[in-house]
Amino acid sequence: MEDQRVRWIDLLRFPLDSFGHQKMRTCLTTLGVIFGAFVLAASLSINEGVQRTIERESSKGDISRKVTVYPRPRAVESKAAEDVKVAGRMSPSRHERIHKVLAQQARQGNSVWEQVNLTQERLKALSRIPHVVRMVPIVGSRVVTTMGNRPEEASVSSGAGETPEFRKRVTVGRSFDSDDERSVLLSEMFAYRIGLIDDADLDQAIGKPLRVELPAQEDDGPSFNVSLAGRSKARGGRDEQMALRQLAWQLPGALDRLSLTGEEIAALREAIRQESEGVAPGVVEDNFRVVGIFREMTEEEEKEAWSQLPADTDLVMPRRTAVDLTFRDPARRDQGIARAILYVDDIRNVQEVVDKVEALGLGSQSIVEMIERERLTYLLIFGGMTCVAGVALLVSSLGIANTMLMSILERRREIGIMKAVGAANWHLQAIFLIEASVIGLVGGSLGLLLAWSISFPGNAWVRSMVHSDMKVHLSGSIFAFPAWIGVTVVLFTVGVTIVAALYPAWRAAKVETVSALRHE
Repeated sequence: MEDQRVRWIDLLRFPLDSFGHQKMRTCLTTLGVIFGAFVLAASLSINEGVQRTIERESSKGDISRKVTVYPRPRAVESKAAEDVKVAGRMSPSRHERIHKVLAQQARQGNSVWEQVNLTQERLKALSRIPHVVRMVPIVGSRVVTTMGNRPEEASVSSGAGETPEFRKRVTVGRSFDSDDERSVLLSEMFAYRIGLIDDADLDQAIGKPLRVELPAQEDDGPSFNVSLAGRSKARGGRDEQMALRQLAWQLPGALDRLSLTGEEIAALREAIRQESEGVAPGVVEDNFRVVGIFREMTEEEEKEAWSQLPADTDLVMPRRTAVDLTFRDPARRDQGIARAILYVDDIRNVQEVVDKVEALGLGSQSIVEMIERERLTYLLIFGGMTCVAGVALLVSSLGIANTMLMSILERRREIGIMKAVGAANWHLQAIFLIEASVIGLVGGSLGLLLAWSISFPGNAWVRSMVHSDMKVHLSGSIFAFPAWIGVTVVLFTVGVTIVAALYPAWRAAKVETVSALRHE
């Protein structure tokens, strides 16, 4: 019957009345809770936002679905090492440890290694891997080109001529229509080197044939050297050396046009023939039509692009055309190409494709591995921030406990009166726990609201920093406030404040009625 003298409305009214008696103390206590809830909400929001930003930015285009494959060596034979003998008397455990180390050393010393190359057969095997929607071979090599009567060394790459990013770089002519057309694109600098200086020269070059010769592996230029008497290579500059190489290339075909006798021409040709013995000629050569001229990448494009082309490439050929030209050379047919890029149907299947590639003995690299490492790094950082927020809430909980204990001393007579009129111990405990939960609810909600408000200027500042330093336009916000963050912050804050009020509530219930009524 005594419990009926205290109504439920009184259990709510008494805590609210106490806030009005000690406004300053209540405000300072609530500020501590607000600060702890703010740090907790901010750390959880940034962690969630950064994870979403990484996933969102990496999923742009097909970068995150790319797997780069390259050749690598592997051990194909390892002699048995079970016959390794361990000398001396020793315990079985020590004998086993020493035998294990000696056996491992024996296997390493007897291993036979082979280079696993990207040959035609392995390229076909890569294209048949499950979840691989496209396999792009990447070819890069040195060639000798001829337009008119002028040979010139150049670097050629199988290009991204069909991609929109590369099409923007084509200044004259057009890009490729297919990956197997017999055409070639020239860089502006290469065109300048071979004498296409004026804009009109570039226009006239479109449609002309370019002879491309793929030298043998050991061939590194003309079959003989031309040098100036009394002048070393160290003294000659790059232009001088290139001019001498041009002279060596063009000299055999120009002998008839020199003022020389027939005997002198025959003697020079014999000397050139003898010098050229043992030097393999170019085994692959073909003509390709020039269809366009492309410019160099700008600084903005270099920072934003995920280019498959070397920055200084001279020629770009369609992929299948470049691969066919390369594999027409028997030596390169066994050596294979430099790398290949696999496009996976979904980012979740990238790791499975990587495992299949490594099972073939090839090396692989994907941006997903880097993304996972970055996610782990940020998870550790923001996990530490969450711990700091927990410490801040713990400190604020000490303030709550102190506030409650001081409130018990100040309201001792009030507590005695409530017990005298029939309030049970659990009524008093409920009053102080409700008072703490109100502080936690208000402080957690305001801390969450403060974190949400700070996210707008904070997000603008981070986006401007990323754009100015990395020239990257972030889409979306690096702060995220899903529903679970709001519920977690408020419930955790209320829980901490209630735990902090348990001891003061227990103390209030233990106050003796008679001594409390005598308290002034």
